[in-house]
Amino acid sequence: MNSAAVFPISSLIVGIVLSFTLGFPLSWGILFAILVTLVSVKKLGFSWGQQFSFGWDGIRQTKPVLIILFLVGLLIPLLMMGGTIPAIIYYGLSIVNVEYLLVLSFILTSVVSYLLGTSVGTLSTIGLSLMGIAHAADLSAGMVGGALICGAMVGERFSPISSSRMLVLSHVGMTEKQDRATQGAARLTTIICAVLFLVLDLFREQAGSGDSIRMYQELLTSHFSISWGALIPLFVLIAVFAFRVKAIYALLCGVVASLVLVLSSGPITLSTLAGTILYGYEPQTGTLLDELVHGGGMISILSVLLLIVLAGFLNGILNKANLLTPFVERMMGVTKNKIALVGKSMAISLLVVMISCNQTIPILVMGSTLIGRFSQFTRGKEFLGKTMLDSTLVMPVLIPWNGLAMVIAISLGVSTVETLPFLFYSLLLPIVTLISSRRFGEKEAGMIPNTKKAM
Repeated sequence: MNSAAVFPISSLIVGIVLSFTLGFPLSWGILFAILVTLVSVKKLGFSWGQQFSFGWDGIRQTKPVLIILFLVGLLIPLLMMGGTIPAIIYYGLSIVNVEYLLVLSFILTSVVSYLLGTSVGTLSTIGLSLMGIAHAADLSAGMVGGALICGAMVGERFSPISSSRMLVLSHVGMTEKQDRATQGAARLTTIICAVLFLVLDLFREQAGSGDSIRMYQELLTSHFSISWGALIPLFVLIAVFAFRVKAIYALLCGVVASLVLVLSSGPITLSTLAGTILYGYEPQTGTLLDELVHGGGMISILSVLLLIVLAGFLNGILNKANLLTPFVERMMGVTKNKIALVGKSMAISLLVVMISCNQTIPILVMGSTLIGRFSQFTRGKEFLGKTMLDSTLVMPVLIPWNGLAMVIAISLGVSTVETLPFLFYSLLLPIVTLISSRRFGEKEAGMIPNTKKAM
C-alpha cells in the first residue's frame, strides 16, 4: 500500500482531531479529508469524474440513514404537539420508580430492542419517553442516555431479527446455533451492565422527589390534554416495528398517526404546523415545561444531515478505490496468537468504524479481511463471528460522527459525548470477549498460508 493510499485515512483522523481540538464543526474536518482524498486518489489513476461517481454512490448508500433522520425530525415535534410525549411522561412518572430509573431503562430497552430487532426503533419510542421521565426527575441526561443505548445494543447483539447481527452471521458463514454457543461473554457483560446501573441508582443523588414529580404532573395536565388516546401514535410505532416493518416505513406510519392526532386535537393553522415541523416544538408556557417538552424540527438536524452526506461521499471514494481493505491488511500483519489476533482485530475495527462513519462497511471489510487469519484456529468462523459481534457490531455508538450514533443522539436529544462515559456495554463487551478468547477452541497443527504479508 503506497503513500497515496495512506494520506486519505490519515487526513480524516487529523481532520477529526483538529475539529474537536479547535472547536470547528466536524463537517470541516470531513471536508478537509475529502480534499486530500481527491488529490491522493487522483495519483492512483482515478479521474476526477470517477471519484465523484464513487462519492455519489457513497451518498446513495447513506440514503436510508438520511431518510430516518428526516422522519425523526418530523416525528418528535408532532409527538409533542399532539400530546403523546407529555402523556407518556405523565403516566410514566406514575408507574416507573425513578429511584431505579437507570437499571429499569437498561432492562426495558434491552427487552424491547430484542423484540423489535432495531436500536433506532427502540430509542425513538420507549427511549425518547424514558428520557422525558428522566428530565422530569432531574436525572443526568448522559447517564440515562447511556443506559438506554446500552440496552438497545443488547438487543442488536442478541435479537434473532437484528439486521446488523444477521449481516455478521451471513458474512462469516455462521449459523444461529453456533452464535448461541458463543454468547457467554455477551451474556456476562449484560449482567455486569445491569449491576453497574443498579449501583449508580443506589449511590447517585436522588434528585427527583415526590413533590417535584407531582408538580410536573400538575403542569402537564394544566397545559396538555392527558389521556390514553394520546398514546395511539406510540402504540402504532411499536406495533409496526413488531411486525418487522423496515425502520423507514415504521417511522412514516408514526409520523402519519401523530399528524392525524395533532389535526384531530383542535384547530391549528398551517403556519403553526409548518413552523413547528421546521423549527421544533416550543410550548412557551413560561414554566418548567418549556425545558421538559421541546425540541425536534428540521433545522436542528441540518448539520447532522450535511455531516452524513460528506461522510458518505468520502466513504464511497475510500470503498470504491479499494483503500480500506489494504489498510486493514497492512495493520493486521501476520498474527498467530489468539489474544493478539482478537486484540488487533478489535482495535482496527474501531478505526474502520471511525473511518467509514457507518455500521455496515466495517462488518463487510473486517469479515472478508479476517476470515483467513481466524481460519488457522479450530471453529474459525465462529471465533471470527463472536469477535465481530462483540466488538465491530457494538462500536458505532461510541463514535460521535458515526451515522448510527448521530441518529440516536437526535432521537434522544443528548450528545454522544455526554453518554460516552456510560456506554458500558460497548466499552466492556470487547474487553470481556478479549479476556475469554484464550479459551476459545484449540489451535490446529497445520497453519493456512498467509493471506497477505505485512508490508
